[in-house]
Amino acid sequence: MTWKEDLRTLPAPEPPDELLWHILASRAAGVRVVLPGEHPTVSRRVALLLVAAAAAVVLVMSTRGGGLHPVDRNKAHQDISAALPFWPPDAMAQEARPPHPPRYEPVRNLRVARAHGGTWTYQACSAFDDVLTKCRARFTIAVSKAERDGQPVWLVSQQEKSARAWSPTDTIRTPLDSTYVDPATLRPIYHEINGKGFHFVRRIIGDTVRETLDISGAHPRSWRTNASIPGAQNAPFVLRWARFDLALLLEVLPLERAWRGSVYSVGLVGPDPSKAAIAPIDLRVVGSGRIEVPAGTFDCWKVELRQGDDTRLTLWVSKDRGWLVKTELREPDFRAESALLSATPPAP
Repeated sequence: MTWKEDLRTLPAPEPPDELLWHILASRAAGVRVVLPGEHPTVSRRVALLLVAAAAAVVLVMSTRGGGLHPVDRNKAHQDISAALPFWPPDAMAQEARPPHPPRYEPVRNLRVARAHGGTWTYQACSAFDDVLTKCRARFTIAVSKAERDGQPVWLVSQQEKSARAWSPTDTIRTPLDSTYVDPATLRPIYHEINGKGFHFVRRIIGDTVRETLDISGAHPRSWRTNASIPGAQNAPFVLRWARFDLALLLEVLPLERAWRGSVYSVGLVGPDPSKAAIAPIDLRVVGSGRIEVPAGTFDCWKVELRQGDDTRLTLWVSKDRGWLVKTELREPDFRAESALLSATPPAP
């Protein structure tokens, strides 16, 4: 007997009674799961570190007049691999699991009148064993007033520009990433990424998020999935891709000594099926101090950000305007930082 024949003789457990129901329900919702193929080998630990490092900042390109800029296909490499990390076909449209409970009370008492537009540019650096430091990426965050369906909204746009490791002059740009946010609650209502060969959309209606991803090319693929968002319908939350979109929310949080609060991060389509699609982000003020970055010197609150047990970031948020000034992720042999390079309006 060959080993294949031996395998056929092994006992297999009977499928649970509810398996067929779950399959039919997923098909009815348009959910499709693509099994992994062959991909280059990457250390899982390094992959998780890079995901957490990317989470340190949000990326945005300024959008004037409330309209979206078209993707520039001539200036740089733009495709799905630049926007969706770690081979997205491997873990798309997983069924949303119940989220873990937050550590703190839900964020409340937002000072929405403090929200303001502007453009912020950051430089991101990483180091292994405090020896090799790379600062090849720049992130730009833009917040502006706009309209959607005749209603006033905040338009938050983001984009990253980085140099390839083997060619500092070869630039990679991620496709423009735009989110419309309700100014009264700071809840996202629509999110879109248009790239070369793919189109990704999130729609939030009431307490439901619906996500759509279409990939064109020789082997076109599509995913449709939805889930309920936990918490009150007027509670703010953030959208997850491989980073936390916190820039606008930080402006309106009532930060003070010993403050703490939690918001949910929502992202059904993602690179790691072991991660919950909806998970709490826990924030608490752990100190304060003056922080010097290329954009200037700022009096800041030091805020600890935690998501589960794997990700823990430190954020420095300016006390006067709620600007995200600096972020830091530390591991025993790895460090990732981002620092504010410039801001418009300029620092006071």
